[in-house]
Amino acid sequence: MATKIVFIITKLDLGGAQKSVLYSARHISDNFEPFLMCGEGGTLEKYAKDHIKNLYTIPSLVRQINPIKDFLAFKELAKKLKEINPQIVHTNCPKAGILGRIAAKLFTKAKVVHTTHGFVFYEGQNIFKKYFYIFVERFAALFADYMIFVSNKDLQTALKYKITTPQKARLIRAGVTPKTKESLRFNKVKLFEELGIKEETKIVLQTANLKPEKNPLESVKIANLVCQKMPNTVFLYTGTGPLKTKTENLIKELKLENNFKLIGERDDIPHLLSIADVFLLTSIREGLPMALLEALFMKVPAVCYDAGGISEVLKNGQNGFLIPQNSTKKAAESIINILQGNFTFKEQTLALMQDFDIKDMLLKQEELYTLIGDKNSLFNDI
Repeated sequence: MATKIVFIITKLDLGGAQKSVLYSARHISDNFEPFLMCGEGGTLEKYAKDHIKNLYTIPSLVRQINPIKDFLAFKELAKKLKEINPQIVHTNCPKAGILGRIAAKLFTKAKVVHTTHGFVFYEGQNIFKKYFYIFVERFAALFADYMIFVSNKDLQTALKYKITTPQKARLIRAGVTPKTKESLRFNKVKLFEELGIKEETKIVLQTANLKPEKNPLESVKIANLVCQKMPNTVFLYTGTGPLKTKTENLIKELKLENNFKLIGERDDIPHLLSIADVFLLTSIREGLPMALLEALFMKVPAVCYDAGGISEVLKNGQNGFLIPQNSTKKAAESIINILQGNFTFKEQTLALMQDFDIKDMLLKQEELYTLIGDKNSLFNDI
């Protein structure tokens, strides 16, 4: 009989963590019977309903801190976990990670794995906030048997702040399905028409949500500097979020309505990458952004602020430029440098990308699940 494994994530928004979890839940080998628990809503919810057999939505599981909803979510997670009685529980993201780990440990005999897709705390953050979040991470880690990190930087950060131990920690990099521009078949003319831009336009693409950690206002400031020198440039920003109104107001204030387009959540990111001249990320914190991996596989040079595991794939001057945080002018200069044709993407950097195939990610996860089962005689109890 297959080993029951429950994946838990807060919400199925369009993001790297969500894509990873959905891929694992859908494509895991027949040795495992997957279940998925998540909050209600999100762009990827329909995909989950269409492709995940054992899907359970928890309406009270939300991102924001809400004591009443959090308590209800914990009760529902505990109830469902007891009903399923899994051998392994694999949690993801902060809220689902905390509630799911505690519920699994208190109400089941399952072994618990947690994947950290980047930490909430970061360098330069308010010191009290930072150490509060570190305390929360240390507490939640007590309820995990193993912790997966998508970047070596996050793994080293966890060890530095004693969030976990070397024995519990595992590095399993985030992965994507590699695509090349040549492999895509779509109507490029129609896409340009839909976006309302001319084919000769220089395009800077950012695929991120309009949330504080993604730092969208910084993208607008960078665009302002770039467009002063290269007015035939359009910045495309995908995603939605709480900073949408502030971002729209700054675009209007800087008179960038024709140069900065918020195009909402998209399901055609590879197509957008194929017409992009530069990929941009201005995040103040990250795990290992899958959108960046997709861009580099497609040989789109990237300009990114140094956050999380970005430096593990972005090599300065080779496949793009790694920029110190809050270096607006330097980021703009790097984009201009690429757009003016003064940069050549070094194809040898593609060798770095071999560890970031999503099939390899799932294979390593399955190896960990099997190790857990063998060490704890889980398979003998089924």
